[in-house]
Formats: sequence, C-alpha cells, structure tokens
Amino acid sequence: MPDWGTGDRPGCGVTSGDDDAPVLYNAEGDDDDCKYHVSWTSTPVRGTGDVTFTVTLTRLADGAPATGADVSPEVFLGASHVTPTVDIPSVETPAASGIYKVGPIRFDQAGQWVVRFHFYERCADAPTDSPHGHASFYLSVP
Repeated sequence: MPDWGTGDRPGCGVTSGDDDAPVLYNAEGDDDDCKYHVSWTSTPVRGTGDVTFTVTLTRLADGAPATGADVSPEVFLGASHVTPTVDIPSVETPAASGIYKVGPIRFDQAGQWVVRFHFYERCADAPTDSPHGHASFYLSVP
C-alpha cells in the first residue's frame, strides 16, 4: 500500500468528521487529510440545471494518479437542502488515470452550494494508513 501522507498544511489531519473539514474556494486544493491534490472542472453552471464534474485526483506522497477512488459527491445548499439527484454516477476515464467524470448533478436553487467529493468511501476513515479522504468546494449557482 502506498504512503498516503499526512502533511502539515493548514486544515490537514481533520479527524473529527467531514463537517469540520474546511470548504475550499476555487477549483483545486488538497483534501482534509493531505493525502491528495484535487482539481476539478465542470460543464457550464447556468442557473438551475445539470452539471457534470471532471475531478482529477493525485496522491501527494508521490504525485501519481489516485486510481480506483470511486469518487462520490455530497452536494448541498445550506444546512438542510441537498441536490435532488440520487445515485450520481462516477466513472474513472480513461481507466487507471485518476480522472473521474462525476454527474450529472442537478442544482435546483440559486446560491452558494458545497460540493464534497469523497474518495475511497468503502475504506474506513479512522486508520492513519487508510486511503479514505474528502475535499469540499464552494460552487456558486446563479
């Protein structure tokens, strides 16, 4: 198993749960455990409608693509409104590239949404050598 890293960057090593992880601005940054660098692009965000994300995930320890991450999004506006989209597809394409197509995801209200990408969600989060991780980003929907 590769060394997933535990860097000393601000916001790294958040262990009390996803809700305490910092939400990042823009379209790239490191996950809350400093295991991965995450960048994303999306199809145009034009008011309410469907958006597909392209998420690129690389391991900080060696810069290699984080393959097989089974990226799953959690998408919400405010404390209680979630996207109406269920069973959001995620496909690594091309295979073993660390590049994931996620969506489409429906944004049904204007506002500042949070898109939290979960990686290796099937792995337990508690062990320090677990590949499990997450990164959250703000997305403004006009």
